[in-house]
Amino acid sequence: MRCVHRSYDHAEAEIVAGLLREEGCIAFVFENGLSRLKWYQVIAFGGFLVMVPDACLVQARGVLDHWRRGDYRLDCDDCCPRCQSTDIEGNPNYRGWAFFFGCFLGLPIWPALKWRERCKSCGYHWKAIPDTYAELSVSSDKAAAHGRHD
Repeated sequence: MRCVHRSYDHAEAEIVAGLLREEGCIAFVFENGLSRLKWYQVIAFGGFLVMVPDACLVQARGVLDHWRRGDYRLDCDDCCPRCQSTDIEGNPNYRGWAFFFGCFLGLPIWPALKWRERCKSCGYHWKAIPDTYAELSVSSDKAAAHGRHD
């Protein structure tokens, strides 16, 4: 058995193992008991490991390469949910922490400023879908390798 993926998020490890099983690999998530610990304890113990038999190693690495590139994303991730246009802009005025503290302190909140993306074609506003776990994992691994956090 070889480790093909390490994650500090139990759900992500199960998703990766499920994807590998769906693509024909035998995959297991080791260290499932860590999910009952606090987040810093999970990191101290090394996280959740997705393991595959040696016979599936090459195929599993290929599947994970496709996953990290985003080949499994839906086609409509970068388009307007209303008109399917790809002419999208991000909201430069969005301040997530300001809304959090505004709610916490009972200050008025302007709902019109809460959108994160806007379609230039139809004017529809919506909250963006967060990056895939694969993209977040790759960026955090690069930051850890360089000894800095973005």
